[in-house]
Amino acid sequence: MDASPAPPHHRLTLREWLRLTRLFSLTAAAVPVLLGTALAAGRFRFLPLPFLAMLLASLLIQAATNMFNEYYDAVRGLDASDSVGISGSIVSGRLEARAVLRSALWTYAAAALLSLYLVFEGGALVLGLGLLAALAGYLYSGGPRPIAYTPFGELTVFLSMGPLIVTLSYAVQTHQLSALPLLASLPIGFLVAAILLANSIRDLEGDALGGRRTLAILVGRRRAIRLYRSLLWASYAVVAALVLARQISPWALLSLASAALALRLYREVAGSSGRIALNRVVRGTSGLHLALGLLLTLGVLLGQLRL
Repeated sequence: MDASPAPPHHRLTLREWLRLTRLFSLTAAAVPVLLGTALAAGRFRFLPLPFLAMLLASLLIQAATNMFNEYYDAVRGLDASDSVGISGSIVSGRLEARAVLRSALWTYAAAALLSLYLVFEGGALVLGLGLLAALAGYLYSGGPRPIAYTPFGELTVFLSMGPLIVTLSYAVQTHQLSALPLLASLPIGFLVAAILLANSIRDLEGDALGGRRTLAILVGRRRAIRLYRSLLWASYAVVAALVLARQISPWALLSLASAALALRLYREVAGSSGRIALNRVVRGTSGLHLALGLLLTLGVLLGQLRL
């Protein structure tokens, strides 16, 4: 009886495509769009079709980035069948690497089509910001020197999935730039950087063996944990500062309701050992980003209703 594994498939099923998108991570792409749009609604301007196009384009760029990450990590030998936090489509033999790369390119192409509509609606300002977002998504894992393999990964995701996407979502609605979306984006930018930092702490040993030079490797585990904790509390400090400065409504303090989860993660990140336990911290940080982001967005909207 032949017990050899089945050959990898060339075609992508919907189920496998959804695995490759890493659905749990897509909230990091949705939250900044919701916040930027909510801030724009304060100017009594809400355009439903540009909002939906922006939301879908952001989700597709994040999904494509995850696929590029899966492809490049696999072909460079950084992923294995027991790796945590990946779809495992390539290393498990379910798909050929080329099929994953094609899927990433098609997903990017779909985002590009939506972006053409957004440029038509928003003009050169939206074009410039959109190109920056798309470029950051590719260079994170692709190119001769991927950002994900350097100490600048956290800074890149902070900028691209915090200030950049929030400001772009605001500009899609208003066709203007403003300091407010930039400032209001800082809490969710800090938390998306914390997601990546927790991921790097989890993979510290494997990344070092694979030749990566992530921030966690550069500063060491103890300092990385301190930085992770600082990012959690900096998010709440910025919200409080913006409320005290009367830049956003006191309703934004609703985001403090997520502080219990932040406190739990603050404790768990140092006490967890092993990739499985630390992967729970990664997932929990993603959940915190979603909770704080949605509550902050709700607070902005309630403040605009002047309740």
